[in-house]
Amino acid sequence: MPEPSASSDRTSLCRTPAGSLIDVIERLASSGDMDEVVEVVRATARRLIGSDGIAVILREGDECRYVEEDAVGPLWKGRNFPLSSCISGWAMVHRRTVVIPDIRLDERIPQDLYRDTFVRSLVMAPVRSDDPIGAIGAYWGQEYEATAEEVEALETLARATATAMEQVRLVAALSKALEEAELARDELRHRVKNAYTATQALASLTLPPDQAGALLARIAALARAHDLLDRKLARQDRITFQELIDAELEPYGVELPGRFKVSGPAVTLRGERALALGLALNELATNALKYGALSVPTGRLDVSWRIQRDHVVLEWRESDGPAVQGAGIESFGSRLLRRLIEGQLAGSLRRHLQNSGVTCTIELPAQELIGSSVSGEP
Repeated sequence: MPEPSASSDRTSLCRTPAGSLIDVIERLASSGDMDEVVEVVRATARRLIGSDGIAVILREGDECRYVEEDAVGPLWKGRNFPLSSCISGWAMVHRRTVVIPDIRLDERIPQDLYRDTFVRSLVMAPVRSDDPIGAIGAYWGQEYEATAEEVEALETLARATATAMEQVRLVAALSKALEEAELARDELRHRVKNAYTATQALASLTLPPDQAGALLARIAALARAHDLLDRKLARQDRITFQELIDAELEPYGVELPGRFKVSGPAVTLRGERALALGLALNELATNALKYGALSVPTGRLDVSWRIQRDHVVLEWRESDGPAVQGAGIESFGSRLLRRLIEGQLAGSLRRHLQNSGVTCTIELPAQELIGSSVSGEP
């Protein structure tokens, strides 16, 4: 059995740096699918908590599935257990965090499952307190009672994970609704506002005021952008390109003033087309913040559009940013972009990697946007 990591390392890890926690919350908030959420937790939880191992568990009906782990020795990845026979199930059923300094003295622990592992103590926190959908476990290789800071860090991570999973679920639901036109606007508005409120509350309650300010400002800007589009499209069934792009880029300009250039002729979109194009622009902006020009202080973004015969051509050009790897654009976001542009808007999408950033060209049939032919440059 592998030896656990040295306990002397814990002194520098048990107090989670606020900056590290902010980074993890932002990474979770920008995750594109459930697999990415799980991977962020796997890659960060052990360092945040200062434990010898972590496991990510998801609830599947009356069972717990151990979907991912990062530990000094093997745990139970890929295995399912009844809720009633494992401590992660106990934490989910009872909706509270469990701290066990010595697993050999706790009757809730199935000793036969732990006998061949390094685990001697643990903390298990449910993901989503009101109706848990999973749990995150932190394990130590010796008898140890986790500190209040370590327990708080794990619970904060669990709450952020729950919010990220809900956001992923909402994005998937919205994408499906755009394809099938089945999701009611009132329900979507209510859930999206709840997601923003939950994220703001999480940041306010768990981060120092000076660290939370920038994150809260970005969340507030995202909420304002959504509210602007929602209110405008509730009053009328059209919106201009300029209004849509300004609304989608505003959240990313909170800390980046003067780095955007937006220009183009007057073009009006129908409401249902505006939602699809708005999602595509938000995905491009998120990728730029994670991998591209908006991830560095020197980066710039130029968004322009023109009318060309019976098409509207939009160019998204990033410059003065870092060298972007192919993985930065070939991701969940890539599939979503193509579904929105090619599927919902009947257009085409071309992206090119350059030394200083990504250039993306989107061509959209004008009649699909405004319902009439557009005369423009030949």
